[in-house]
Amino acid sequence: MTPEDVSRVHREDFYGALRKNDLDKLSQIYSDDYTLVRPDGSAFTKAQILDDLKAHAMSFSSIELTNEKIRIYGPVGVLTGDSKISAVRDGRESTSAFRLVAVYHQQGDRVQLVHFQSSPLPS
Repeated sequence: MTPEDVSRVHREDFYGALRKNDLDKLSQIYSDDYTLVRPDGSAFTKAQILDDLKAHAMSFSSIELTNEKIRIYGPVGVLTGDSKISAVRDGRESTSAFRLVAVYHQQGDRVQLVHFQSSPLPS
C-alpha cells in the first residue's frame, strides 16, 4: 500500500460513493468490521451506517479535504486531514467542518476503510 493508494481510495472511491449515495460501493469500501465514530461520540457498525443512509435521504453537494497527511504501516494506511462538507439530509441542508482520521487496510489488491472518526474543527 502506498500513500497514493490511500488518497485515491479516500478521495475517488469513498467520497465518490458518498456523493452518488452509492450504497453498494460503500458496502465494498467499508470492511466487515468497519466502525464510524461521529463527533458526538456515537459509534456505528457497517450495517448500522448503511441502514442509516438507506433510511435518511442524504446527498453531498460538496466534500473538501485539506491538510491531508497519510502514514503507511505495512498493510495499514492512516489518513488524517480537515474536511468541509455541504449536505442535505432528510431535506435539511447543513455544512460542517471537522478533523478526521480514516484507517485503511489492504488485503491482497483490495483496500478497505476500517475506521473513520471525526471531531469538530476549533472555531
